[in-house]
Amino acid sequence: MRAILYSTAAIVVLSSSAFGWGADGHRMISIIAVQSLPDELPAFLRTPEAAAEAGYLGPEADRERGAGHSFDDEHSPAHFVDVNDDLTINGGPKLGALPISREKYDDALRATGTDQYKMGYLPYSIQQGFELLSKDFAYWRVDAWGEKNAKTAEQRAAYAKDRVMREKIALHDLGIWSHFVGDGSMPMHASIHYNGWGKGPNPEGFTDAKIHSPFESKYVHANITEKDIVAVLPAYRDCKCAIWVRTADYLTGTQAQVVPTYRLEKQVGYTKRSPEADAFITAQIARGAAELRDMIVDAYHHAADLGVGYPEVKVSEIEAGKADPAEALAN
Repeated sequence: MRAILYSTAAIVVLSSSAFGWGADGHRMISIIAVQSLPDELPAFLRTPEAAAEAGYLGPEADRERGAGHSFDDEHSPAHFVDVNDDLTINGGPKLGALPISREKYDDALRATGTDQYKMGYLPYSIQQGFELLSKDFAYWRVDAWGEKNAKTAEQRAAYAKDRVMREKIALHDLGIWSHFVGDGSMPMHASIHYNGWGKGPNPEGFTDAKIHSPFESKYVHANITEKDIVAVLPAYRDCKCAIWVRTADYLTGTQAQVVPTYRLEKQVGYTKRSPEADAFITAQIARGAAELRDMIVDAYHHAADLGVGYPEVKVSEIEAGKADPAEALAN
């Protein structure tokens, strides 16, 4: 059913009805996250132009659907993870203790009779995007250092030229990745109950109707604004943890909102505007924007622990003046 939902949406490329938060929600998550970055991050990230680019790229992973079978079969499962009510994926790996790689995740799922393409691999989309952005920041930090500290004017000019290109790459990678972090705040993207309650016990009599689109796209488009989201945006949270721990905590929190999502549908519905639905949906989108902002900050910090060039030279050692990356970057 999940595969059918997404392959159908890929064909109807002008409709965002089956996409995580729809274009409006993703755009707002990406824009607000960049707009709320702290001053410690590089200035190129904290401009109106950077926020606008992130907002444009935020829905891009949905626009790409329908590119072809090879692309879609690989990338459509990147947007979701079908978590059971017991927080396992198909009775196998637990959301809070996933294997370190997609390969091992797939092995664990195949042992239960399924695979990553049926169950989705959203946690890895989030983690891999974080790792790529961290690497982008690592090279940017070295360029910024070299622009000021390289031994010759020619070297300093080369670092400055590379820094400009690195800023373009980082903004692009950030914008594309922001989509998957945003998907992670939509409760039905972290649940087997992704479009009507369907599987499993249903003691509260939740609907089996297709509420995915009314919740994430139509309601948001008609009723939710950036101003609403900014008003409830949580403060930065430093979890002092590895990205896979942060991702698991984030998605576990999202999965915990599945029952409230269906309970609210039963009480007030999502076809007409209500204060209760406004508050609930706004809070979920704000969680996504805050998590994206916090992960961007963490990626910038994490970059100091990474290496650049070959053989790799650690960024923190370069910035401390203990190593010169010139030779490593030439290889």
